[in-house]
Amino acid sequence: MTKMRSAALILTLALAGCGIGRVPAPPTVFDLGLDASPVPALPARDPIALVFQAVPSLSDTSVIWRVGDSAAPKAYATYRWASSPTDLVRQRFADRLSRQGPVLNERVSLQTPQLQVFLSQFEQVFAADGQSSEGRILVQAVLVEGRSVLGQKRIAVQAAAPTQDAAGGVAALRQASDEAADQLAQWLAATLKPSPRAGG
Repeated sequence: MTKMRSAALILTLALAGCGIGRVPAPPTVFDLGLDASPVPALPARDPIALVFQAVPSLSDTSVIWRVGDSAAPKAYATYRWASSPTDLVRQRFADRLSRQGPVLNERVSLQTPQLQVFLSQFEQVFAADGQSSEGRILVQAVLVEGRSVLGQKRIAVQAAAPTQDAAGGVAALRQASDEAADQLAQWLAATLKPSPRAGG
């Protein structure tokens, strides 16, 4: 009986070892990289508060792709974002918008303009033949001052992927995110009054 138990224990340990040996490698992790691309030359502005939300599918770290306008998005199995796209894009927008003036997490007073941004698309989209793809980002922005809506802006940006894989999609989404942030900055400059400090 003791020998049978010993044999069973050895077999269990062997199977566990085999299982451990087949553990997949950890996923490759991406972020949006350093914010190094040039920004538009725009006048300085007063502080704004940034409120950022996104669709639920962008709340985890999956790198999403789809073919054309398919209603079946998929996620790369071995690639992940370092944080959720919601967090990554919010931080990139805040970094780039801060070149014109402070970006706050919340209003310091009712007179502080509040920029409400909703991210509804952030994914790599392949052509039907798989020979090309692009990173797509879609945001809806609403600017509120006091209790008044000053305006709203829909921004959709597509950027070609240099390679047809996850790394190429990430590069395209990085470029598209920067372009979307810059379009948002230009809209703010045209909608808000320049800061009195803009003249020096």
